[in-house]
Amino acid sequence: MLLLLPIIALVFLYFICNSFYHERRLSILSAIVIWSLIITIVTEVLSFGHLIKFEFVLAAWLLIDIALATIYLKFFNKNFSEIEPKFTFQASNSSKLLLFGVGIIVGLIGLIGFVAPPNNWDSMNYHMARVVHWIQNHSVAHYPTSFTPQLYQNPWSEFLILHFQILSGGDHFANWMQWLNMIGCLIGVSFIAKQLGANSIGQIFATVATATLPMGILQASSTQNDFAEAFWLVCLACYVLMIVKKGKNTTWDIYLLLGCSLGLSILTKGTSYFYILPFMLWVTLSQIKYLGWKVWKPGLSIAIIALLVNLTHYLRNYFIFGSPLGEPSVYTNEILGINVMIASVFKNLALHLGTPIGLSNGIINKIIHIIHNFLGVDINDRRTIFYGEFFVPGGWSTVGISGEENGAGNLLHLLLIMTCLSILIFHKKINLRFEQETLAYSLSVSGTFLIFCYFLKWQPWNARLHLPFFVLCSPFLGVVLSKFPKKQIVACIAIILILASFPWVFFNRYRPIIANNNIFQTSRIEQYFKNRPRLQKPYTQAVEYLNSKQCSTVGLMMGEDAWEYPLWMIWMIMQQKFGNKFQLQHINVSNGSSVKEKESPFQEFEPCGIIYMYTKQSNLPTVEEIKFKDKTFAREWDLNPIAVLMKK
Repeated sequence: MLLLLPIIALVFLYFICNSFYHERRLSILSAIVIWSLIITIVTEVLSFGHLIKFEFVLAAWLLIDIALATIYLKFFNKNFSEIEPKFTFQASNSSKLLLFGVGIIVGLIGLIGFVAPPNNWDSMNYHMARVVHWIQNHSVAHYPTSFTPQLYQNPWSEFLILHFQILSGGDHFANWMQWLNMIGCLIGVSFIAKQLGANSIGQIFATVATATLPMGILQASSTQNDFAEAFWLVCLACYVLMIVKKGKNTTWDIYLLLGCSLGLSILTKGTSYFYILPFMLWVTLSQIKYLGWKVWKPGLSIAIIALLVNLTHYLRNYFIFGSPLGEPSVYTNEILGINVMIASVFKNLALHLGTPIGLSNGIINKIIHIIHNFLGVDINDRRTIFYGEFFVPGGWSTVGISGEENGAGNLLHLLLIMTCLSILIFHKKINLRFEQETLAYSLSVSGTFLIFCYFLKWQPWNARLHLPFFVLCSPFLGVVLSKFPKKQIVACIAIILILASFPWVFFNRYRPIIANNNIFQTSRIEQYFKNRPRLQKPYTQAVEYLNSKQCSTVGLMMGEDAWEYPLWMIWMIMQQKFGNKFQLQHINVSNGSSVKEKESPFQEFEPCGIIYMYTKQSNLPTVEEIKFKDKTFAREWDLNPIAVLMKK
């Protein structure tokens, strides 16, 4: 019930924003932007005093609710019917059917996100692992860890999860971070479509297109952060369009909201740097047209806000890694050029062209090899590939769909985007080329993908990173199809998308709702290990062994394979069962965060035992003894790939 406190704040913010804008969707987006900025400020302020504790987070939200209620009642207290006009929804039966289909998809994803625990690979490595470290440390300050992405990766999504976890006392609502951002995207893309001139069916189609993205469906019930990034980019695009439309009449609140959206997108995910560039270039050129040299005033304000939102995270990274961005990137292309970019575009598009038909995948693979040969680019050049070798998902003989949230493609949506681009360019009766805003928006969205391909190496998981691009394409699809004379065909396409999306809703590889191992019949602990089931037994028995020795202050040596969040959850279950408190901390760290081991409170850490992980990924050998702070720890228990060493 305490989770209602942040929601109450959001509701009051909505009422306040709606009194300004009198547009539901704009008011919702603006309220979420301000609410998210409040979450960031509260987190950073409490962190500064090491006050990230239940009582202080609770008090903060109570004070925020009281303040917002007071502001609303004092300054915006009008008759409710004036602030919130009666909602009348008049739509055709087909439109209602489409919205009902979207509602079914969204509802089922929300159910999955609540019932299933976080269990994707990145959640176990750093998304959720950093949250439990923050709760233990009462601060989001950097700490010693063997897996540095827990520190330098952009943290806003985890800020929200942190508040959910503290107020709810568990991780049942952690997956709702992505789910709520998905809902925000559905609202935002329909509003963008409206701004671009789409009629009601076009706005609904934009919503359907976003809701039915296979990659989006799989991610929306996880703690990945690509939908969160997509939401901030949708907000940014909304405010850019408003500024372009208003020109010199743009009010300062829109500039400030744009700055907040810009800052929050960067604070959420590093790939935002590539996605924001075309939109910021568009709005800058538009404002130069109206403001001339005075464009520096709103430009500087937007930049300062974005910087302030990220400043504390930048400083934390700088003091540990010598750079505000953290460790040097290994994901950027080491060779650049137009031919390299074109080759990268085809390789990235291929991630969405895989089908259950092996022959089709093989033909696409061969075509892309031929294109690379023509361009004079080695398709498997290690300077342009982060991991593995290029392939078209599905290989030559795979039958079925990819229910894996890191690699699922958006085939139907990509084909639809290509079709609408062809309509935009060649169809005489549906000609949008001279509608400047639609053209500029299309070029900006296309530019995001080109910049992404120009700078970033190909990897099998890039399909996940493309999610914001597909979300931003949805309003474009809505605009083009809204001009189509036969509305029945548009509705049929939307229905096909909805029906085609259900396999990904029901057969999520790690969170299925129709299978022998579905989320309703599988224990929560077992679900944490869906990605690596062989670790469940050694993890559980290692914790049980340490508890039998009454050792609850434990050092972690996991090397580069810090798949640690399930370990924390087992400890928490043990704590609830036996009442013993525990403390986990990485020790003998060999990366930049090792300096934190010499700082308080980490330097006072005195473990009675060590959990040691020796896997291929960890790069740690098997050992009999370990030295820590001049004390010797000897191996007393072992179950591959986990060993427990106890203090002599």
